[in-house]
Amino acid sequence: MKSIKYALIAEGYSEYKFIPVYLQRMTSSLGLQVKRSKIDLLKKQPSKSKVYNEAAKLGQSAFQDGAVLCLIGVDLDRPDQTPEQSDHTKELKKLENAVKPILKKYGHQIKLYVPVQAIEHWLAYQKYRLDDGKRPANNSLEKNHQDELKAFVYGDKKAKQWKIEEVAQTVAEKADFEELAKQSRSFDHFHKQIVTFLASYNNTTKP
Repeated sequence: MKSIKYALIAEGYSEYKFIPVYLQRMTSSLGLQVKRSKIDLLKKQPSKSKVYNEAAKLGQSAFQDGAVLCLIGVDLDRPDQTPEQSDHTKELKKLENAVKPILKKYGHQIKLYVPVQAIEHWLAYQKYRLDDGKRPANNSLEKNHQDELKAFVYGDKKAKQWKIEEVAQTVAEKADFEELAKQSRSFDHFHKQIVTFLASYNNTTKP
């Protein structure tokens, strides 16, 4: 079975649970395996500023360590309900500029993502699958403040790390990612990049 080694450079603990499960589920449906690089921000307590300051260096190290894919993301930290999502685009551009040194060499292997407002908004759309709740309407949650969404997702806006990780992983295990792509435009942006990369990788690595 073909294997993909990837690096994840993210600002929060929930991303380090949600995205690996997401990738594992996405690749297994294609007959691929994934292995995550040990190069990340977890040992330093991840944060948005650390992603901006260290992503280029960490990404370079990950590729030198054999990674073929690098996912780099930060939260937008504000709503963006406009049709064109200009704030989302600006944050992506800012992130792109921060990792410009590695984009030149590894561009197609680097996927940038910016949840609107935060990763918790992605989780909140699919949390109803955990507790048989009501399915949120598409594009309805990004207007809600992060503290409100954290309280909804984790049960406390200042939840402990273990609780954040537990919920993020459980949501990822039960989520319908195609549905989530319809619910959240920022997830759709991320999801399409991964679908395209995996399809291309799978085709180029076939015997």
